[in-house]
Amino acid sequence: MSMEPARIPLEMRVEPRAYGTLDLLYRAGAEGDVPGWLAGATHAAPARRPDPTMNFSAVGIAFDDVPACADGDVLLLELGMPGEAGTWRGAARVVRVSPIPIDERDEHVSATHRVAVHVTALSAEGEEALRAYTVRVRQANGREG
Repeated sequence: MSMEPARIPLEMRVEPRAYGTLDLLYRAGAEGDVPGWLAGATHAAPARRPDPTMNFSAVGIAFDDVPACADGDVLLLELGMPGEAGTWRGAARVVRVSPIPIDERDEHVSATHRVAVHVTALSAEGEEALRAYTVRVRQANGREG
């Protein structure tokens, strides 16, 4: 039996992630709602606006909120980059909803859970805008693009 420590895999994400602010509205949906949502249809589910400080890339977003969704849920998204014109509609699948440790909670924010989603649908323009914004935020935070 080897006594070598287990090797930790290198970062496996395809897209670099940034930590900053993002304008995000989301609502619970179903897979069948996505095409209509992307085409501009309305949806009756109430919209939620989580704390704007989040971790994001062109393919994933992690934000803090109350537990308004569960692992595996489909979310209908409206997102925008602060200071930029335009918003984009998209969809995401919830990867994980987990409690924020007490010592990491912000007393000025009502969020109690961290929600991680994988973006499953976003227009090419929206994806490019989010990718470019991610690069700018990473550079502003002293990270390479």
